[in-house]
Amino acid sequence: MLDTTSPNEFGRAGLVYRAIKRRITELHYQPGDRLSEVRIAKELNVGRSPVRTAFAYLQNEGWIEISPQSGTFVRGLTDQEITEILETRLVLETYLAGRAATRISDAELARLRKAFVAYGDQVSNERLEDYLDLDLQFHVAIYEAGGNSLIGGILTNLIDKLLWIRRRGAASPNRIQGALQEIQAVFDALEKRDPERAETAMQTHIQSSLDFRQVYQSAKNVAHPAK
Repeated sequence: MLDTTSPNEFGRAGLVYRAIKRRITELHYQPGDRLSEVRIAKELNVGRSPVRTAFAYLQNEGWIEISPQSGTFVRGLTDQEITEILETRLVLETYLAGRAATRISDAELARLRKAFVAYGDQVSNERLEDYLDLDLQFHVAIYEAGGNSLIGGILTNLIDKLLWIRRRGAASPNRIQGALQEIQAVFDALEKRDPERAETAMQTHIQSSLDFRQVYQSAKNVAHPAK
């Protein structure tokens, strides 16, 4: 899978940072889990200093919370943060999809077509990670073909959070199946070199994710009303 981590840190602190964030985004660490500096240092065979440095990076990015009184805990993303991420994608990625339709190379289209054919048309829990790889390849290709490095950089920096969101939403196979069909529609528009159709298909794809989040949140509020 593409390595989307930052900062550009070499050495032990960077390795620890990437290892912890990978465990968070792959849901090995769940929101609310307590992170032990001593345990992680032992598991990764490093001293406690690089773990503390990694914790500082992760806290700055919003992945963990550090309390001198109670310890260090995985934070995850709030519903508001998830909504804002999807709204940002709705604006920026829709725009890039239209640009990519006339800019993406034939070689890149052929590579993506091969990836779609290899995956097939059905999503299952057993193949979720394969789907996430396909989805990531597809969206990164659009970021790169869109021809705007600033917008592409903003979207690239959201990838780890998007992977976390998608894995957390894997309990709804219908939504994942729908998402596959939606990115297939975007790809068809790219192959036809149709900017308007590509924008519309991408907008539909991301708006569907927003709509799903709203329905999910409403259901959660009904099941667990605020006291």
